[in-house]
Amino acid sequence: MSDVKRYKPVGGVVAAELYAVRGLASPAQMVAGGGVAVELCDAGSSYTETFSVDEGRVRVEHRLVLRADISRAGAWFDEEFVARCGDEGVAARFTLASGETLVAGWSPRFGFEQALRLRSLALRSGTDALDAPHAELELASDDTSRAAAADSLPAAD
Repeated sequence: MSDVKRYKPVGGVVAAELYAVRGLASPAQMVAGGGVAVELCDAGSSYTETFSVDEGRVRVEHRLVLRADISRAGAWFDEEFVARCGDEGVAARFTLASGETLVAGWSPRFGFEQALRLRSLALRSGTDALDAPHAELELASDDTSRAAAADSLPAAD
């Protein structure tokens, strides 16, 4: 993201770090710098939670879309990272423009069993003259509860 902003961000995701779930026992082990972090574009990243009920069971779909300049998104295209995102999944610690930090891919009920998994990874040329070429990573998971606020997570064991 650019250092000088002449506006106040309203919505979207401003920073995210993705952690391989293999070997993680709790979200307290998701320490800053221990995952894959890519500088995000000023616009285009988002997080969505969609609640639905099927036969009396609540389902929450978590969807994290991260957008970065192609020159900064190399870590997302690492073969091992892509395989991990599709197979084992990842957990994400991310910050919204509102300042709230959330964790997705972990829940009190399921732990890391319902990790975020790769839905798509795309290189996009942009749609108009002001839309720069970028990479877009989409991760999703299903769970039964909202993403956890990072400041409400259990302490390290």
